[in-house]
Amino acid sequence: MSAAGLHFEDYEVGQRFTSGGRTVTDADIRLYLGATGTAHPNHTDEEYCKRHPLLKGVCAPGVLVLGLLDAFIAETVTQQMASSMNYGHDKVRYVRPVYTHDTVHAEIEVVACTPRDDDWGLVKLEARAVNQDGQAVLFDAHVIVVQRKGASS
Repeated sequence: MSAAGLHFEDYEVGQRFTSGGRTVTDADIRLYLGATGTAHPNHTDEEYCKRHPLLKGVCAPGVLVLGLLDAFIAETVTQQMASSMNYGHDKVRYVRPVYTHDTVHAEIEVVACTPRDDDWGLVKLEARAVNQDGQAVLFDAHVIVVQRKGASS
């Protein structure tokens, strides 16, 4: 039985979505580091970061920002879908560092809709995490498998 919500056929190339924002905190970074065991000085050592040629301070791990982007995609796109599942990331690029007190949001566009079989289709998204200055900080080519209308499963 199909779940209520939008199906594969309800999505069109060119559709756009914008998420709400979220401010990254030092606690977010510390919790992520504790949960994963990550200990690179880019994320922990202010003095090291002052000497780093590409940083202006301690920054969030890129995968933490990718997790925020994934949450934005869930909030604005997948929670409105019928049965669906994350199929994967075809390309991820960390474009700029994200620092504590930066506020990021997502700008998402449907770039492809490909039938997979009679029951499922693939919806490909290009998603960008954007900071408070309007600068892209992360790019994600994200694919979701979505139930089709009239699916038997």
